[in-house]
Amino acid sequence: MLAARLATVARRASAHTSRATSSSACSSSRASSASAALASASRARGSTVRAAASTSSPDDGDAAKSSTGDSWVVVGCDSDAGGALCVISGGSVGVVRAVRVVDNPTSKVLVNGRERVRLDPEAMRETARSLGVPRGTRVYLEEGGVEFGFSAQTAFVQGYNFGLWRGVLAAEEFDVRVVKPQAWKAALGLKFKGSTKDDSIAMARSLFPEIAGELKRKKDHGRAESLLIAAYGHVADGAAAAAEEDELCARVRAALTDRGLVREEGGALPYFGPYFGMTGDELRKELKARGCKVSGKKEELILRLETNDAESAEKTSATA
Repeated sequence: MLAARLATVARRASAHTSRATSSSACSSSRASSASAALASASRARGSTVRAAASTSSPDDGDAAKSSTGDSWVVVGCDSDAGGALCVISGGSVGVVRAVRVVDNPTSKVLVNGRERVRLDPEAMRETARSLGVPRGTRVYLEEGGVEFGFSAQTAFVQGYNFGLWRGVLAAEEFDVRVVKPQAWKAALGLKFKGSTKDDSIAMARSLFPEIAGELKRKKDHGRAESLLIAAYGHVADGAAAAAEEDELCARVRAALTDRGLVREEGGALPYFGPYFGMTGDELRKELKARGCKVSGKKEELILRLETNDAESAEKTSATA
């Protein structure tokens, strides 16, 4: 569509050139140059779009799968304009053979008279297709929303970015799972007061040393967080509760153990349970039903429920 619009602009410029020729040879020369430049841009853009479509068409699911070379693939997405997509893949579930990141496509637009960087909707679908993963691949997408201190415009942009990515990923027929920022940050020990983007980069580098070279700059925090979102999603979506930990889950456990966030060796990973999707009232109701203390912040309530789960599991194991 963009190529067609550019071609239309080129034709109009050419017509303008023809009219200008009769009035001024100098104007004709300038208009002709503009027409040629637009036509060249149109052809280049069209070639790029056709190449992308031919290499990663949504109708070529099997080809996309073989292009990864792996049977297990998971994708993480930090939906901000400064965010990124990551692809983690391996020969079996949780085995990390390859890791790569792709920055979110952006463009500059005028907002209230000021130039701002925003996601580029027309380029987002091409970026999603360029990942080379098959339809049905699980994508963990960070939910954009309001946090304390956000302005109205920031809150709007956060939700807008999230909505754009959710639409694009759904259109490409991926299995989209929404991850709350509070959930993955608490689980990975990045929700404490004073935590910065540098902490996210350090955590991602420790979890994925094979890609540490692409996580060197401060502005690489979007890449780092896409990796952390994918890691959290995989572990929280069942890997943490599996009879045997897979490689990615073991990496997460090792990183959290180094930070002193695992209560005991081999114990349950805190904040990876199913409780972050519950409201405070629902958490208190569940705690009350179990005869547990119901006061405290949401993170404390979740931790109390997870501790109770672990204690119940130990008692069941002891009596079995």
